[in-house]
Amino acid sequence: MSGSARATERTSGLSGSAPPRQAGGARSALWSLPGDVYGEMTALARASGAVNLGQAMPDFDGPAVLRTAAAGAMAAGRNQYGPSAGEPELRRAVAERPALAGRYDPEREVTITAGATEALAAAMLALLDPGDEVLLIEPFYDSYPAMVALAGAIAVPVAMERVPPAGAGLSWRLPVDALAAAAGPRTRMIVVNTPHNPTGRVLGPAELGALADLARRHDLYVLTDEVYEELWFDAPHVSPAAVDGLRERTVVCGSVSKSLSVCGWRVGWALAPAELTAAIRVVHRFLSFCAPPPLQLAVAEALRARAAGGYFDTLRETYRRRRDLLAGALVAAGLPAAPAQGSTFLVADTSGWWDGEPLAVARELVRAAGVAGLPLTSFCARGENARGVLRFAFCKDLETLAEAGRRLRSAAPAVAAVPLGGDR
Repeated sequence: MSGSARATERTSGLSGSAPPRQAGGARSALWSLPGDVYGEMTALARASGAVNLGQAMPDFDGPAVLRTAAAGAMAAGRNQYGPSAGEPELRRAVAERPALAGRYDPEREVTITAGATEALAAAMLALLDPGDEVLLIEPFYDSYPAMVALAGAIAVPVAMERVPPAGAGLSWRLPVDALAAAAGPRTRMIVVNTPHNPTGRVLGPAELGALADLARRHDLYVLTDEVYEELWFDAPHVSPAAVDGLRERTVVCGSVSKSLSVCGWRVGWALAPAELTAAIRVVHRFLSFCAPPPLQLAVAEALRARAAGGYFDTLRETYRRRRDLLAGALVAAGLPAAPAQGSTFLVADTSGWWDGEPLAVARELVRAAGVAGLPLTSFCARGENARGVLRFAFCKDLETLAEAGRRLRSAAPAVAAVPLGGDR
């Protein structure tokens, strides 16, 4: 059955003409997921006065045009429900973004959601049936397996190929052969994140071509998370939806949380062919109905103004400086970290300090150096794939990153003499 036909069938079911889907083992699958590592590390950093590089939340604000436009929309009375599919101004602005300009109809193929997380959830709930299998490229953003479980589907993690440190730090490769081997008759979707959280990889043409081939051969939906689309440093980000043969089976999810530095606004979107969008919009209507209209209108104005004024070029350059500063500090402290190709993260090899369970290492780093990173525990289904790696966010002021580097370098000489969890 083609992707469009499956989407039409699911839309009918969502509208009430088919029996409701059974949750199956979704609840037990959710219970087995890791705890809130973000919350634990943030609380630990706050209690100890550590520099918190664990949470990917900027310690600076987005452009002033956002606040001015939002205040104006609120003062003008745009505070009630808006169209569930999204304010027309923002749908047009999203459809006009350079990466996919001209490829989507803002009326029928763009849906504004309460952040990219809701867009991803709506797509999974709309397009998956209980028992469907979903390929997740590991490490993965921790909400993916939770969403798969809520849809009653089955997560199939496939580990990225981890290249050992060679002086410059860890690097990663897309596991093309392993993904092909993992795809079977029950596989219905693959989730792609580029630029990638947490490794910072930006998928290149050969990898995107391999994904397209895999999706066509197995008739898969491609759900692509592109929240870091503006934050690339080497080769420009290319959306999988721009690859020949993928648009008709792809849902593109994005938001302004990272590109405009307003993580708390929760304004995102899903772009998809009309048949898939119809199903996604039904689910979205019952998840949140609409994202806040004043914030949508402000984002629309900011996207138009920022793109025209070269804002994103400047943003990339400021993030490049932050990336290089932190990467240099980590390497100097004996924690090799390869510069990220995109996103706002560096992943560092901690085996030169301690070799242990990642959460224990993260806790010890706070105690020994006064710096908080995030263990990859919640990004991996299997503990061995997280071992020896911490993620550090560089979406911080330069002064904050410099202080983190000073603390790491200062702690490094004393660390080797003390085992993990030892007294000081």
